Amino acid sequence: MKTFLAILATAVAAGLLLLIVGCAPTPYERAPEALGLPEDAVRSVADGHVTLAGGGHAFAFTVGARPATVDGVRYHLHRPAGTLALAAVDAELLRAAAVGPAPRVPRPVILLDPGHGGSDVGCAFGKDQEHAIAHDVARHAAAVLRAAGCDVRLTRAADQGPTLQARVDQAVAAPPDAYVSIHVNAAANPEAKGIEVFTLPAPGCDGTPDNSRAASWPADLPGHAHLPQATRLALRAQAALLRLPGAPADRGVKHAYFKVLREVPAPAILVETGFITNAEDRARLTSPEGRQALGIAIALGILDSFAR
Repeated sequence: MKTFLAILATAVAAGLLLLIVGCAPTPYERAPEALGLPEDAVRSVADGHVTLAGGGHAFAFTVGARPATVDGVRYHLHRPAGTLALAAVDAELLRAAAVGPAPRVPRPVILLDPGHGGSDVGCAFGKDQEHAIAHDVARHAAAVLRAAGCDVRLTRAADQGPTLQARVDQAVAAPPDAYVSIHVNAAANPEAKGIEVFTLPAPGCDGTPDNSRAASWPADLPGHAHLPQATRLALRAQAALLRLPGAPADRGVKHAYFKVLREVPAPAILVETGFITNAEDRARLTSPEGRQALGIAIALGILDSFAR
């Protein structure tokens, strides 16, 4: 019995068994090969921390945990990492999104979705309201994207508040090459700060928030067909946003079953541009220069997700 348990523990640590973590069992694959990295990509394995680098890319993860870093960006794995092993769902997504070639689109169609609007102001701090901030950020992003030759549309004008279904319907009627929903965060804790980007969780997997459970949704949502490019888009957008002046806190690329991520038939992400309840983030969100910088960064991230 002791011998069996020792073998079992070794296999689990190596990530070679089928594990259940908030969803169905999944195979694990040896990370360097699964990610398409060279044979000498392993840089360190110490105290449960694994670092890989090669081909211009770098990955770091911790055995038994979901938080990781991909090319310097915090990324939440769908399943906890093994020792030199990742769940197949994570390895396949990251190989396609971070290591594989970007799609070549001569004139990308971009649908920017400023959150809330009309009578739905979103979160607020004093007179500063999410719907207005999100629209201004989207307006600046649109200007940069149009100057770069993209076909850009917005889901709403400054004074409009379309329903979530109406936003999805716009994307269904004319599927874009990228759909980016722009929001502002808020929290009861004024110390909560930073920028985070969401994608749809992989089929059958839980999201990052505790209330985003796979069991509530089918495993073949429209957004799932576009998840590799959505993951690339999220990583590039987060990387660009982290280069803003003042170095915003990196809350990472996360996953959630938000309606626009579930139902938009295109690579879709949702960007939380900072916490209006945090003094540091609020200074950026409520200044014209800060909103312009956020819009430019989002645009640069979108452009970086395509081979131009």
